[in-house]
Amino acid sequence: MKKSLIALAALAVVSAASAQSTVTIYGQLDAGIYSLGKVDGSKNALVYGDGAAFSNVVGFKGFEDLGNGLAAKFQLESDIQTNNGGSNAAGMFRRQANVSLASAAMGEVKLGVTNNPLISTFGLLMPVAGNMVSTASSTAIGFADFYTKNAVTYFTPNIAGFSGVLQRGFSQNLDSESAGSVTAYSLAYVNGPLEVRYAGQDRKEAAAGTAVSGANPGAVGTNTFNASTGAATVVAATASFNKKTNVLGAKYTIGQYSLAAAYISNEAATTFGGAMVKKTATQVGLGYTTGPWTLGTSLASAESSTLLNVQARYALSKRTNPIAMYGSAKNDANATVKFLPTAFNTGTAPAVIINGLAATAGVTQTALGLGITHSF
Repeated sequence: MKKSLIALAALAVVSAASAQSTVTIYGQLDAGIYSLGKVDGSKNALVYGDGAAFSNVVGFKGFEDLGNGLAAKFQLESDIQTNNGGSNAAGMFRRQANVSLASAAMGEVKLGVTNNPLISTFGLLMPVAGNMVSTASSTAIGFADFYTKNAVTYFTPNIAGFSGVLQRGFSQNLDSESAGSVTAYSLAYVNGPLEVRYAGQDRKEAAAGTAVSGANPGAVGTNTFNASTGAATVVAATASFNKKTNVLGAKYTIGQYSLAAAYISNEAATTFGGAMVKKTATQVGLGYTTGPWTLGTSLASAESSTLLNVQARYALSKRTNPIAMYGSAKNDANATVKFLPTAFNTGTAPAVIINGLAATAGVTQTALGLGITHSF
């Protein structure tokens, strides 16, 4: 009897220890068939659409309870392309590769590649969004800086509905801590049906073709190794230019309806050391939920170009949703902001997603499609 009690006690200790440390595999897949407008606006062509609503990913999350309210975490996340089985040429875990310490009272400090808080904020502003809305808009306006490398990111705890994020992406340049660096931040107030969100970023330019001290690449570059000196350097492959972006928006839910509006300002240079060119845009959205149905529409306007999106989603389960989508991008003949009617998963490995996909001035392009999303 005593041996049985000892065995049961030992099993309880092992079970408790196991419960304190977990690793989770997760992901989502989104694929569909779309009628997509050609560059010249002459007619639509039928294509396979990959990741129009949600990016296709697979990832790993780890959590360890350290006691006293402190936890250690890690996250790795990779692209999946359902049209060809590829990933992304920018790196296997270009989306997430980080480790963090978190406390309910003090917040979380994360080290490594992770989301830019500007992009995270923008994606939350519209009631019914997804890549076909947020990615298409941010790319056209010019602030699609989705992930920050060499990053230290701090997430504040939630205090009376307020929460914030502060992020620094280091330059990895011993000669200039500024060149190629990123500073990004966000602030949110969520209280019942009301959400107010603000975010911004300041990206510093870095010249192309310059050797940078240090073993790790910055925002752009490739590692090289000098066998005679044993020194590792980074040579910038392409120039990155100065950029400042701000996003401000609010969302309000009334019963089954959600209303939202956002303002975007993006200033960016187009050449190294060049003048900053400012582009602004507005976005409004409406969502409606009834039973398993989620219906939504949004309209983005920049200069004299517009992007209209209409969606219908049906929840077959908590994880699986058929989606119908219509997008219309009307671009002015002299537009510097040019929208695409939808957006697809990113990357070019091992083959491009769609040949001839380009936003064109003076043309109205449309996209109409049916897809399925599944998360696990």
